[in-house]
Amino acid sequence: MGAYIVRDMLHYCNISVKKCTKIDSRVIDYYDLTFVLKGSMTYLINGKECKLFENDAILLPPGTLRERRASVGETQYVSFNFTVNEGESLPARYFFQNVISQDIRTLVRVFSEEHISPLYHSREKAYSVLNYILLELLDVIALESNNSHVMEIIKFIDENISKQITLGMISNHVHLSREYVAAIFKKELGKTVIDYTNERKMLLAKSMILSGERSLGDIAASLGFENYSYFSRLFKKSFDLSPARFKSLSRA
Repeated sequence: MGAYIVRDMLHYCNISVKKCTKIDSRVIDYYDLTFVLKGSMTYLINGKECKLFENDAILLPPGTLRERRASVGETQYVSFNFTVNEGESLPARYFFQNVISQDIRTLVRVFSEEHISPLYHSREKAYSVLNYILLELLDVIALESNNSHVMEIIKFIDENISKQITLGMISNHVHLSREYVAAIFKKELGKTVIDYTNERKMLLAKSMILSGERSLGDIAASLGFENYSYFSRLFKKSFDLSPARFKSLSRA
């Protein structure tokens, strides 16, 4: 599977409602990614009931028989309808429990549906946000059958992505020695904890720069970097462009 999945985005919404309206039963001819940030929603997927609570998601492929039941109660949810590039496909996995991490919440918070317009590459930015979320879900599928300690470490990193994360912090959280944390993480993912953490931070920084709403210094600080020069070096190492150059090109 390539690094870029999305071909076209047909619909995007990020809304809060006091009640969810019914969506009639129909077979969809696109992918539907929907996740709940607050409250709950109930779907029928190929005739089977699926209830989503906070941080749960569904990813429905083309050919799915989908229906949403009406419900009362404040709910905030995000939904994407999209197609994928030729040769790409997503796993046949309908339901993800407690999968929406803090960095995904940050992305959808800074990129509202009002940003989608014919101006300033806004649709391309929205595609990048969606692509990032899909890669997150693919990571979950790849990792969830592996070491439970590693899953807990990844969850801790996601929930503390705005801080300076150290091996000591992680070790204290999972109640394991630093040496053991480093060893099992490297064995499962093929990279060190710090390299993984910085990789996550750089991907999030890239998406935040594309949103165009925050200064580079603010983005660096929001990801736990007190030293902007270090942030800039890491970004350039990851993407072969400095943050300033990347920002300039994204606005061209």
